[in-house]
Amino acid sequence: MLLALIIAKFIILAALGIYVLRIIIPSLNSLKDVLFFKQRKEMAVVLWVFIVAFAALIGYQGYWQLLVSDPYFEETRKLHDPRPWIIEATTAKGTIYDRTHDDTKLLAGYMAVEEDQLPRRHYPLGEATSHIIGYSDVERDKSGLEKLLFEYLMGTSESTQKEKENYINNKYYRLQPRGNDLVLTLDYELQKIAYEAFGDNKGAVVAIQPATGDILALVSAPSYHPDSVSVDDAWLRIVQDEDGKRLYNRSLKGRYPPGSTFKTIVACAAVEKGLDPTWMIGPSGYKPPGVRRKRVFDHERASYRKKGRTWRGHGELTMTRALVKSSNAYFARLGVTVGDSLMHAIVERFGFNQPVQWNTSRPELLAGLVAFQSSFPPTKNAHELAWSSIGQEKVLATPLQLALVAATIANDGVLMKPKIERAEPPQVWNRVMSEETARKVRQMMREVVWSRGGTAWRLRMKEVEAAGKTGTAEINMPIKRADGTWQKRIINNALFISFAPVDEPQIAIAVVAEGAGYGGSAAAPIAKEVFLKAYELGYFDGGNGSAKTSKN
Repeated sequence: MLLALIIAKFIILAALGIYVLRIIIPSLNSLKDVLFFKQRKEMAVVLWVFIVAFAALIGYQGYWQLLVSDPYFEETRKLHDPRPWIIEATTAKGTIYDRTHDDTKLLAGYMAVEEDQLPRRHYPLGEATSHIIGYSDVERDKSGLEKLLFEYLMGTSESTQKEKENYINNKYYRLQPRGNDLVLTLDYELQKIAYEAFGDNKGAVVAIQPATGDILALVSAPSYHPDSVSVDDAWLRIVQDEDGKRLYNRSLKGRYPPGSTFKTIVACAAVEKGLDPTWMIGPSGYKPPGVRRKRVFDHERASYRKKGRTWRGHGELTMTRALVKSSNAYFARLGVTVGDSLMHAIVERFGFNQPVQWNTSRPELLAGLVAFQSSFPPTKNAHELAWSSIGQEKVLATPLQLALVAATIANDGVLMKPKIERAEPPQVWNRVMSEETARKVRQMMREVVWSRGGTAWRLRMKEVEAAGKTGTAEINMPIKRADGTWQKRIINNALFISFAPVDEPQIAIAVVAEGAGYGGSAAAPIAKEVFLKAYELGYFDGGNGSAKTSKN
């Protein structure tokens, strides 16, 4: 049917062309005389002026549109060209659903409007999803998935047969075009509770399903409401908030020293190498091999000094007990014992020092959903390796990367590619460690929560048995004085990675709270709120798409 319509259209155009030519051909001879000034010279002058002016206009337009690639011109042209916005305003873009595909839990849809009004895009979770869903505005352009998947949501993409059919329907049959719907892996309720639990903190929360790589929550704070983007005063406050950086997606692009959460990776490397040493950890800490090396002390030493007391050390520590007490001296020595080559090999299997491999079949999503690389730089000597092994020195990790670390340990040592679209089948990224190693480290992380003196005791709950590891990273933060000069102030970023339940983990979580203090007191309670909501939703009894994947 469509082919017949196209053929008929060209036949009609051809007939009209022939008819027009038959009308104008008798006039061509007289027009030739005029053009060459053989008669009616005044008419020839006017005609040539018109031809030259028209050619200049066409040349001017062609020059700017075809030859000039000035970005400012392109932005101005886009801003003042109303056609794309008219098309967008009269097209019902696809609805963005959470993983339940429930109409009561939309992530992006439309508000009910009067008959004479254009449909208005609506974001029910507002600030909680603004960094991943994004916004769409006439003056401010677009961001997030609203930008990356714009053609798909508008119904103009043709990647699959279903999309092609919808595009043809929109172009030839529908009075009001309809875009393609999108179902994400995000959970509406978990996203909401994670954002609310984060409170006034700056940082991020990432929750992942270990067996599938499904991202269940992706929160960055402070945030902004997508509806406020179109309000000039509100937009000005957003972009001028240098301290909050509300448009910055910390969950994917924030890079933080991982602190003691990195000790779980060192533990994985040690177990893989067959190490489980018992060492005497005294008050003098650990001095890496070499001349004039800075000692690594346990955090208790400083707290004891503030109280006017003398720190006498931990005494004998096994690896499990060292993780429970989060001994810097023990893990600095353990990292040096493991060795530079194995440490770098295992961190790269975890995904450090390389781009994040997203599980998506959409090139536009792969190119635009950028997560910064987490880094474990080359270590020149034992001193650098010792400090890197406790998550300091030059080691940096995104909240997404920390969640992937927890998810890998929870998933029997298999790192799954993270994904944001529910329809994508799970894909394995790496086999990071053996299943036996992962099981041992899982039990170590369980003891961090449930053992006496564990730094993550605030994660204890009767509803589900969880495991975790706290982290506190010291940061030199530049502070601007009233007179315009700068000073450095040391602040503590609170970090926490965890998963639950311990035996059959269904959710892995990473929390980073900038300048909030200690991981156990500031970050662990946030993860606990997410776990409790997940328990309420049935994640730990096989509900909400829980699944195990084959281990490779």
